[in-house]
Amino acid sequence: MSTSSTHTDLFPAGPEEGVGWFSLRIGDRTVRSDRNDELLAAVIGPEYLEEDDPEVLFLTRLEQAIVIATAVQESIVAAAVQRHDLDETTEEDVWTALLAERETVDPGVRWEHRVPLVLVTSLFAPYAERDQPIGHIAWVDPTDDVTMLESLQGLGVIELLEHGDLAVA
Repeated sequence: MSTSSTHTDLFPAGPEEGVGWFSLRIGDRTVRSDRNDELLAAVIGPEYLEEDDPEVLFLTRLEQAIVIATAVQESIVAAAVQRHDLDETTEEDVWTALLAERETVDPGVRWEHRVPLVLVTSLFAPYAERDQPIGHIAWVDPTDDVTMLESLQGLGVIELLEHGDLAVA
């Protein structure tokens, strides 16, 4: 799939004649929709569709991005411990960054450990006062529905599937 700067070719804006649907797989469940917010609601909860204030929607995405980033980080850490990429010889500052609350983690300017750090874009510049670190970092981006869906796919939380044509009855 290709994306554009407006992402409209990836996710159609709404039901129109000739516009197809898109689907995502989360776990063993497949969800189809022609709306980005409905796809995201399949991940973060149906109450997401009950809100229409853009600021509240952003705050909802941000809150869920933090929850998801925390869960993914915990899973990565557990797998790294099993693979012995993290052990009793791992430096304390590495453990601190990996296990800290996502809202407070401070990896410094660069994260170079082989175990990736999962962070939320909106908790760093230009949205916050902390500079965005570089390095081996996996990002969750709650800026809008599309960026959140794309970043969740990048983390392996969901799989965005090819679209199909809407069935004509």
